[in-house]
Amino acid sequence: MGSNFGAVLINPTNFGTGPFALIGTVTGKVLASSNNGSFGIFSDTLHTPNQVYIVNTTSPTSQSATALNIPQAVAAAFSPDGLKAFIFGNGGSSLYVYSSLQALQGPIALSGRANANTVAFSPNGAFAFVAEATANGGSANFTAFNTCNDQVSAPSVPLPADPLFMRVLPGLHLEGTDSFGNTIPDGTHVLVLDATGFDIITSTITPPAPGSSCPQTLTIISNDPTRKAQRVELGQGTLQPINFFPSADGTQLYVVAAAHASILVYDFTVGAVTSGIELQGNATPVSADISADAGTIMVAGTDGLLHEVSTGLGGSDQFQLSFPNIPDYLNPFCAITTPQNPCTLNMVVARP
Repeated sequence: MGSNFGAVLINPTNFGTGPFALIGTVTGKVLASSNNGSFGIFSDTLHTPNQVYIVNTTSPTSQSATALNIPQAVAAAFSPDGLKAFIFGNGGSSLYVYSSLQALQGPIALSGRANANTVAFSPNGAFAFVAEATANGGSANFTAFNTCNDQVSAPSVPLPADPLFMRVLPGLHLEGTDSFGNTIPDGTHVLVLDATGFDIITSTITPPAPGSSCPQTLTIISNDPTRKAQRVELGQGTLQPINFFPSADGTQLYVVAAAHASILVYDFTVGAVTSGIELQGNATPVSADISADAGTIMVAGTDGLLHEVSTGLGGSDQFQLSFPNIPDYLNPFCAITTPQNPCTLNMVVARP
Protein backbone atom coordinates (compact mmCIF):
# COMPACT_ATOMS: atom_id res chain seq x y z
CA MET A 1 0.00 0.00 0.00
CA GLY A 2 1.21 3.49 -0.82
CA SER A 3 0.38 7.06 0.11
CA ASN A 4 1.84 10.57 -0.05
CA PHE A 5 3.31 10.01 3.42
CA GLY A 6 4.73 6.50 3.28
CA ALA A 7 4.26 2.92 2.14
CA VAL A 8 3.76 -0.37 3.93
CA LEU A 9 3.84 -4.06 3.15
CA ILE A 10 0.77 -5.93 4.41
CA ASN A 11 0.87 -9.58 5.43
CA PRO A 12 -2.77 -10.79 5.54
CA THR A 13 -1.84 -13.73 7.77
CA ASN A 14 -0.99 -11.25 10.53
CA PHE A 15 -4.32 -9.42 10.64
CA GLY A 16 -5.16 -8.85 14.28
CA THR A 17 -1.55 -9.03 15.48
CA GLY A 18 0.26 -6.43 13.35
CA PRO A 19 0.10 -6.88 9.57
CA PHE A 20 1.96 -3.66 8.63
CA ALA A 21 5.68 -3.35 7.85
CA LEU A 22 7.01 0.06 6.83
CA ILE A 23 8.94 0.23 3.51
CA GLY A 24 11.80 2.64 4.16
CA THR A 25 11.27 6.12 2.72
CA VAL A 26 9.01 5.00 -0.14
CA THR A 27 6.06 7.28 -0.95
CA GLY A 28 3.47 7.32 -3.70
CA LYS A 29 0.74 5.29 -5.34
CA VAL A 30 1.07 1.62 -6.25
CA LEU A 31 1.08 1.25 -10.05
CA ALA A 32 1.88 -2.46 -10.44
CA SER A 33 3.07 -5.62 -8.74
CA SER A 34 4.87 -8.59 -10.25
CA ASN A 35 3.02 -11.85 -10.89
CA ASN A 36 4.60 -13.48 -7.84
CA GLY A 37 3.91 -10.47 -5.64
CA SER A 38 7.60 -9.97 -4.76
CA PHE A 39 8.09 -6.66 -6.55
CA GLY A 40 6.01 -3.48 -6.61
CA ILE A 41 6.14 -0.14 -8.42
CA PHE A 42 5.25 3.06 -6.56
CA SER A 43 4.86 6.47 -8.21
CA ASP A 44 5.32 9.70 -6.23
CA THR A 45 3.96 12.62 -8.26
CA LEU A 46 3.61 14.97 -5.28
CA HIS A 47 7.13 15.56 -4.01
CA THR A 48 9.92 17.28 -5.91
CA PRO A 49 11.54 15.68 -7.73
CA ASN A 50 8.93 13.09 -8.76
CA GLN A 51 10.24 9.56 -8.35
CA VAL A 52 9.35 5.95 -9.02
CA TYR A 53 10.30 3.27 -6.50
CA ILE A 54 10.88 -0.39 -7.36
CA VAL A 55 10.27 -2.27 -4.11
CA ASN A 56 11.75 -5.75 -3.62
CA THR A 57 10.08 -7.86 -0.91
CA THR A 58 11.73 -11.21 -1.67
CA SER A 59 13.51 -11.17 1.68
CA PRO A 60 11.23 -12.42 4.46
CA THR A 61 12.83 -10.06 7.01
CA SER A 62 13.46 -6.85 5.07
CA GLN A 63 12.54 -4.89 1.96
CA SER A 64 14.68 -2.84 -0.41
CA ALA A 65 13.72 -0.01 -2.75
CA THR A 66 15.36 1.40 -5.88
CA ALA A 67 14.54 5.06 -6.64
CA LEU A 68 14.19 6.09 -10.30
CA ASN A 69 13.98 9.66 -11.59
CA ILE A 70 10.80 9.27 -13.62
CA PRO A 71 8.41 12.27 -13.49
CA GLN A 72 4.62 11.92 -13.45
CA ALA A 73 4.51 8.12 -13.81
CA VAL A 74 0.90 7.09 -14.43
CA ALA A 75 1.00 3.42 -15.50
CA ALA A 76 3.31 0.42 -15.29
CA ALA A 77 3.44 -3.36 -15.64
CA PHE A 78 5.93 -6.18 -15.08
CA SER A 79 6.78 -8.72 -17.74
CA PRO A 80 5.51 -12.25 -16.94
CA ASP A 81 8.97 -13.33 -15.73
CA GLY A 82 9.33 -10.20 -13.60
CA LEU A 83 12.67 -9.28 -15.18
CA LYS A 84 11.46 -6.08 -16.85
CA ALA A 85 9.00 -3.32 -16.05
CA PHE A 86 7.50 -0.90 -18.55
CA ILE A 87 6.78 2.45 -16.84
CA PHE A 88 4.99 5.39 -18.46
CA GLY A 89 6.15 8.78 -17.25
CA ASN A 90 5.63 12.44 -18.12
CA GLY A 91 1.90 11.97 -17.74
CA GLY A 92 1.95 8.92 -20.03
CA SER A 93 3.68 10.53 -23.00
CA SER A 94 6.95 8.59 -22.73
CA LEU A 95 8.14 5.09 -21.91
CA TYR A 96 10.83 3.99 -19.46
CA VAL A 97 12.06 0.39 -19.20
CA TYR A 98 13.48 -0.86 -15.92
CA SER A 99 15.46 -4.04 -15.42
CA SER A 100 17.66 -5.10 -12.55
CA LEU A 101 20.06 -6.46 -15.18
CA GLN A 102 20.65 -3.21 -17.11
CA ALA A 103 20.50 0.56 -16.78
CA LEU A 104 17.18 2.38 -16.93
CA GLN A 105 16.09 2.92 -20.55
CA GLY A 106 14.22 6.06 -21.58
CA PRO A 107 12.49 8.32 -21.98
CA ILE A 108 11.29 6.71 -25.21
CA ALA A 109 8.71 8.75 -27.13
CA LEU A 110 5.51 6.89 -27.89
CA SER A 111 4.20 6.44 -31.42
CA GLY A 112 1.66 9.24 -31.35
CA ARG A 113 0.78 12.39 -29.40
CA ALA A 114 -1.47 10.45 -27.05
CA ASN A 115 -0.91 9.38 -23.44
CA ALA A 116 -0.49 5.74 -22.39
CA ASN A 117 -2.80 4.67 -19.61
CA THR A 118 -2.67 0.86 -19.65
CA VAL A 119 -0.07 -1.79 -20.53
CA ALA A 120 -0.01 -5.59 -20.68
CA PHE A 121 2.31 -8.31 -21.97
CA SER A 122 1.95 -11.13 -24.46
CA PRO A 123 1.76 -14.63 -22.94
CA ASN A 124 5.35 -15.40 -24.02
CA GLY A 125 6.64 -12.06 -22.69
CA ALA A 126 8.10 -11.05 -26.07
CA PHE A 127 5.81 -8.04 -26.53
CA ALA A 128 4.46 -5.23 -24.40
CA PHE A 129 1.03 -3.98 -25.51
CA VAL A 130 0.32 -0.30 -24.84
CA ALA A 131 -3.01 1.51 -25.15
CA GLU A 132 -2.95 5.30 -25.41
CA ALA A 133 -5.76 7.77 -24.71
CA THR A 134 -6.46 10.90 -26.75
CA ALA A 135 -4.17 13.81 -25.80
CA ASN A 136 -2.20 16.69 -27.33
CA GLY A 137 -3.85 16.42 -30.72
CA GLY A 138 -3.27 12.68 -31.02
CA SER A 139 -5.87 9.91 -31.21
CA ALA A 140 -6.43 6.85 -29.05
CA ASN A 141 -4.35 3.94 -30.32
CA PHE A 142 -2.79 0.56 -29.58
CA THR A 143 0.94 -0.13 -30.03
CA ALA A 144 3.10 -3.21 -29.49
CA PHE A 145 6.75 -3.06 -28.39
CA ASN A 146 9.41 -5.78 -28.59
CA THR A 147 10.64 -6.37 -25.05
CA CYS A 148 14.06 -7.56 -26.23
CA ASN A 149 15.02 -4.19 -27.75
CA ASP A 150 12.19 -1.86 -26.56
CA GLN A 151 11.33 -0.94 -30.18
CA VAL A 152 7.88 -0.69 -31.79
CA SER A 153 7.09 -4.03 -33.39
CA ALA A 154 4.19 -3.06 -35.69
CA PRO A 155 2.31 0.07 -36.83
CA SER A 156 -0.12 1.49 -34.27
CA VAL A 157 -3.77 0.48 -34.46
CA PRO A 158 -6.33 3.31 -34.03
CA LEU A 159 -8.95 2.90 -31.32
CA PRO A 160 -12.45 4.48 -31.50
CA ALA A 161 -12.49 5.62 -27.85
CA ASP A 162 -10.12 6.23 -24.96
CA PRO A 163 -8.96 2.90 -23.50
CA LEU A 164 -9.51 2.23 -19.80
CA PHE A 165 -8.39 -1.37 -19.20
CA MET A 166 -6.67 -4.07 -21.23
CA ARG A 167 -6.51 -7.86 -21.01
CA VAL A 168 -4.49 -10.37 -23.04
CA LEU A 169 -5.85 -13.79 -23.99
CA PRO A 170 -3.60 -16.60 -25.27
CA GLY A 171 -4.41 -18.34 -28.52
CA LEU A 172 -7.99 -19.18 -27.60
CA HIS A 173 -10.68 -19.55 -30.23
CA LEU A 174 -13.30 -16.83 -29.66
CA GLU A 175 -16.73 -17.93 -30.78
CA GLY A 176 -19.17 -15.42 -32.23
CA THR A 177 -18.69 -12.16 -34.10
CA ASP A 178 -17.99 -8.50 -33.50
CA SER A 179 -20.73 -5.87 -33.58
CA PHE A 180 -20.50 -5.67 -37.37
CA GLY A 181 -20.97 -9.38 -37.99
CA ASN A 182 -17.31 -10.26 -38.59
CA THR A 183 -15.86 -13.41 -37.04
CA ILE A 184 -12.81 -13.16 -34.80
CA PRO A 185 -9.64 -14.79 -36.21
CA ASP A 186 -7.53 -17.16 -34.13
CA GLY A 187 -4.36 -15.85 -32.52
CA THR A 188 -3.31 -13.87 -29.47
CA HIS A 189 -6.23 -11.62 -28.56
CA VAL A 190 -5.85 -8.29 -26.77
CA LEU A 191 -9.11 -6.88 -25.38
CA VAL A 192 -9.21 -3.13 -24.77
CA LEU A 193 -12.17 -1.87 -22.74
CA ASP A 194 -13.62 1.64 -22.90
CA ALA A 195 -16.80 3.25 -21.56
CA THR A 196 -19.25 1.64 -24.03
CA GLY A 197 -17.59 -1.54 -25.30
CA PHE A 198 -14.30 -3.17 -26.15
CA ASP A 199 -11.95 -3.69 -29.08
CA ILE A 200 -10.32 -6.98 -30.03
CA ILE A 201 -6.81 -6.77 -31.51
CA THR A 202 -5.67 -10.17 -32.80
CA SER A 203 -2.07 -10.95 -33.68
CA THR A 204 0.11 -13.82 -34.80
CA ILE A 205 3.68 -14.19 -33.59
CA THR A 206 6.55 -15.77 -35.51
CA PRO A 207 10.03 -16.59 -34.15
CA PRO A 208 13.08 -14.44 -34.92
CA ALA A 209 15.40 -15.12 -37.82
CA PRO A 210 17.63 -18.21 -37.54
CA GLY A 211 20.67 -17.54 -35.39
CA SER A 212 19.01 -14.59 -33.63
CA SER A 213 16.95 -14.31 -30.47
CA CYS A 214 15.57 -10.82 -31.13
CA PRO A 215 13.17 -9.61 -32.27
CA GLN A 216 10.21 -11.86 -32.81
CA THR A 217 7.67 -10.71 -35.40
CA LEU A 218 4.12 -9.65 -34.57
CA THR A 219 1.45 -9.28 -37.26
CA ILE A 220 -1.97 -7.72 -36.61
CA ILE A 221 -4.81 -9.61 -38.33
CA SER A 222 -8.51 -8.80 -38.58
CA ASN A 223 -11.63 -10.17 -40.27
CA ASP A 224 -13.10 -6.66 -40.46
CA PRO A 225 -11.90 -5.13 -43.75
CA THR A 226 -12.31 -1.58 -42.40
CA ARG A 227 -10.91 -2.00 -38.87
CA LYS A 228 -7.76 -3.61 -37.53
CA ALA A 229 -9.35 -3.47 -34.08
CA GLN A 230 -12.62 -5.38 -34.24
CA ARG A 231 -15.32 -3.58 -32.29
CA VAL A 232 -17.84 -5.00 -29.80
CA GLU A 233 -20.47 -2.76 -28.20
CA LEU A 234 -21.84 -3.83 -24.83
CA GLY A 235 -25.21 -2.14 -25.37
CA GLN A 236 -25.35 -0.82 -21.79
CA GLY A 237 -24.91 2.88 -22.47
CA THR A 238 -21.93 4.74 -20.99
CA LEU A 239 -20.34 2.89 -18.09
CA GLN A 240 -17.67 3.72 -15.52
CA PRO A 241 -15.68 0.47 -15.62
CA ILE A 242 -13.73 -0.54 -12.52
CA ASN A 243 -12.12 -3.55 -14.20
CA PHE A 244 -12.95 -6.46 -16.50
CA PHE A 245 -11.90 -10.09 -16.79
CA PRO A 246 -12.22 -12.97 -19.26
CA SER A 247 -13.51 -16.35 -18.14
CA ALA A 248 -11.02 -19.22 -18.04
CA ASP A 249 -12.26 -20.64 -21.37
CA GLY A 250 -12.57 -17.24 -23.07
CA THR A 251 -16.31 -17.58 -23.73
CA GLN A 252 -17.36 -14.76 -21.38
CA LEU A 253 -16.26 -11.38 -20.09
CA TYR A 254 -17.04 -10.05 -16.63
CA VAL A 255 -17.33 -6.24 -16.53
CA VAL A 256 -17.27 -4.56 -13.11
CA ALA A 257 -18.60 -0.99 -13.25
CA ALA A 258 -19.18 1.75 -10.69
CA ALA A 259 -22.81 2.38 -9.66
CA HIS A 260 -23.76 -1.13 -10.86
CA ALA A 261 -24.76 -3.53 -8.09
CA SER A 262 -24.07 -6.48 -10.39
CA ILE A 263 -21.15 -7.71 -12.46
CA LEU A 264 -22.11 -7.64 -16.14
CA VAL A 265 -21.55 -10.89 -18.04
CA TYR A 266 -20.90 -10.67 -21.81
CA ASP A 267 -21.25 -13.96 -23.74
CA PHE A 268 -19.21 -14.24 -26.95
CA THR A 269 -21.41 -17.03 -28.32
CA VAL A 270 -24.52 -14.83 -27.98
CA GLY A 271 -22.79 -11.54 -28.77
CA ALA A 272 -24.42 -9.61 -25.94
CA VAL A 273 -24.55 -9.02 -22.19
CA THR A 274 -26.68 -11.95 -21.06
CA SER A 275 -26.77 -11.66 -17.28
CA GLY A 276 -25.35 -10.08 -14.15
CA ILE A 277 -23.91 -11.40 -10.88
CA GLU A 278 -25.59 -9.48 -8.07
CA LEU A 279 -23.58 -8.21 -5.11
CA GLN A 280 -25.12 -8.84 -1.71
CA GLY A 281 -26.58 -5.88 0.18
CA ASN A 282 -27.02 -3.86 -3.01
CA ALA A 283 -23.36 -2.82 -2.71
CA THR A 284 -21.61 -1.24 -5.68
CA PRO A 285 -17.94 -1.86 -6.50
CA VAL A 286 -15.02 0.50 -5.95
CA SER A 287 -12.27 -1.94 -7.01
CA ALA A 288 -12.00 -5.53 -8.26
CA ASP A 289 -9.57 -8.26 -9.26
CA ILE A 290 -9.82 -11.93 -10.20
CA SER A 291 -8.06 -15.09 -9.05
CA ALA A 292 -5.49 -16.80 -11.28
CA ASP A 293 -7.93 -19.58 -12.17
CA ALA A 294 -10.71 -17.05 -12.99
CA GLY A 295 -12.94 -18.80 -10.47
CA THR A 296 -13.32 -15.95 -7.97
CA ILE A 297 -13.75 -12.21 -8.45
CA MET A 298 -12.82 -10.13 -5.40
CA VAL A 299 -14.80 -6.89 -5.18
CA ALA A 300 -14.22 -4.09 -2.68
CA GLY A 301 -17.71 -2.69 -2.17
CA THR A 302 -19.19 0.61 -1.08
CA ASP A 303 -20.46 -1.24 2.00
CA GLY A 304 -16.87 -1.57 3.27
CA LEU A 305 -16.86 -5.32 2.70
CA LEU A 306 -14.73 -7.51 0.45
CA HIS A 307 -17.10 -9.62 -1.67
CA GLU A 308 -15.85 -13.00 -2.88
CA VAL A 309 -17.85 -13.68 -6.03
CA SER A 310 -17.79 -17.15 -7.60
CA THR A 311 -17.97 -17.28 -11.40
CA GLY A 312 -19.14 -20.91 -11.44
CA LEU A 313 -22.70 -22.04 -12.20
CA GLY A 314 -23.89 -18.61 -13.32
CA GLY A 315 -22.04 -16.75 -10.59
CA SER A 316 -22.91 -15.78 -7.01
CA ASP A 317 -21.69 -13.49 -4.24
CA GLN A 318 -20.75 -16.22 -1.76
CA PHE A 319 -18.81 -14.49 1.03
CA GLN A 320 -18.56 -10.93 2.38
CA LEU A 321 -15.51 -10.22 4.53
CA SER A 322 -15.19 -7.35 6.99
CA PHE A 323 -12.00 -5.92 8.47
CA PRO A 324 -11.81 -4.78 12.08
CA ASN A 325 -10.87 -1.19 12.78
CA ILE A 326 -7.16 -0.80 13.43
CA PRO A 327 -5.90 1.77 16.02
CA ASP A 328 -5.20 4.97 14.12
CA TYR A 329 -1.75 5.58 15.52
CA LEU A 330 -0.60 2.16 14.22
CA ASN A 331 -2.10 2.67 10.77
CA PRO A 332 -0.57 5.53 8.74
CA PHE A 333 -3.22 5.14 6.04
CA CYS A 334 -6.10 5.73 8.41
CA ALA A 335 -4.80 8.49 10.68
CA ILE A 336 -7.10 10.61 12.85
CA THR A 337 -10.31 9.02 11.65
CA THR A 338 -13.68 9.52 13.28
CA PRO A 339 -16.79 7.33 13.42
CA GLN A 340 -18.28 9.60 10.78
CA ASN A 341 -15.28 9.06 8.46
CA PRO A 342 -14.03 5.49 8.94
CA CYS A 343 -11.41 3.82 6.83
CA THR A 344 -12.89 2.18 3.75
CA LEU A 345 -11.55 -0.22 1.12
CA ASN A 346 -10.56 1.37 -2.18
CA MET A 347 -8.33 -1.20 -3.88
CA VAL A 348 -8.09 -4.97 -4.16
CA VAL A 349 -5.38 -6.95 -5.97
CA ALA A 350 -5.32 -10.74 -6.25
CA ARG A 351 -2.12 -12.79 -6.46
CA PRO A 352 -1.56 -16.58 -6.44
